[in-house]
Amino acid sequence: MTVEGILLFLTCLCGIVFIISMLKDSRRFRNGMYLLGFLLLLSIFILYWSAPTKYGAFVGVVFALLVIFTVLIVPVLLIVNGFIMMRREGTSLSNLLSLLFGIFILVGEFFLIRGMYHLDLTDDASFLPKVFYILSGFAVFYVSMIFLAFLFYTWIIKLIPHRANYNYVIVLGAGLINGEKVSKLLSDRLDKGIKVYEKSKPDCKIICSGGQGSDEKLSEAQAMKNYLVSKGVPAADILLEDRSTDTMENLTFCKRLIEKQPGDHYTAVVTSGYHVLRTMIYTRRVGLEADGIGAHTALYYWPSAMIREYAALVKYYFAPYMLGLLVQEFILFIYLRALMP
Repeated sequence: MTVEGILLFLTCLCGIVFIISMLKDSRRFRNGMYLLGFLLLLSIFILYWSAPTKYGAFVGVVFALLVIFTVLIVPVLLIVNGFIMMRREGTSLSNLLSLLFGIFILVGEFFLIRGMYHLDLTDDASFLPKVFYILSGFAVFYVSMIFLAFLFYTWIIKLIPHRANYNYVIVLGAGLINGEKVSKLLSDRLDKGIKVYEKSKPDCKIICSGGQGSDEKLSEAQAMKNYLVSKGVPAADILLEDRSTDTMENLTFCKRLIEKQPGDHYTAVVTSGYHVLRTMIYTRRVGLEADGIGAHTALYYWPSAMIREYAALVKYYFAPYMLGLLVQEFILFIYLRALMP
């Protein structure tokens, strides 16, 4: 089999594995890894296939521009977004995430280039410093690639078709303004929840989910209910889950609340668009059968929000995530050591 044939076979295989895995259970993060593998193999196949053709130069230029955009422009845009977040949302750590992640990527790229430049491992004295730069650069590359898998699959999972109507619409809480008023982020979730509820009437209830923080005058669930009532939703159609402190508890307590209700339990979980993937992963963990529906989020808010979601998933998958990183670094170290005479 030719190299082109092998690449085509591997690309199709990875694509088929992705589709089967996603159809079997769309709530697994490994689907994002399969998707990333498919896209990378597809890119390599297109480059190899087009090289001897009259389109080779054009395709090469397109891919070169994509690489330049990814390597140089994306981290710069993240840094710019960090300053926008600080100006609009304040200087809290969560608002600095895109700035810090952009700097992190640039430093990793510098380390990788520094280590690869005039790579000469024959000098024992320079071996460890150069290996340090290379391993550090590839560690950042690993973090970035997993982030891309997360980013791509977050977009894909929002496109999955869902039911037209539900018995329960869970709206996940967010912080309150001055401890009592719903924020723009939360009102967007509630407005989306109202739309799903309106399509599902009359056999539908909205569940407001969110406890009371130490700096809040009332629970997020109660503030959400007040907002819904002001928008014309009957109080009888609103259920409160007001004990949770995080997303996992949101879903766990809502599941228990739904199970106590009679009749069918077709459920939708409404949250911000960037939060849908992690929410769906958590629904699988708690055993809640539900569709994830994303609400509108301001464009400038997405980078920091996605990085925060990524950090939360790294924590959730910490053991396999770190194992993958350590295996990569170990193999790379052994390879570099083998290059020495």
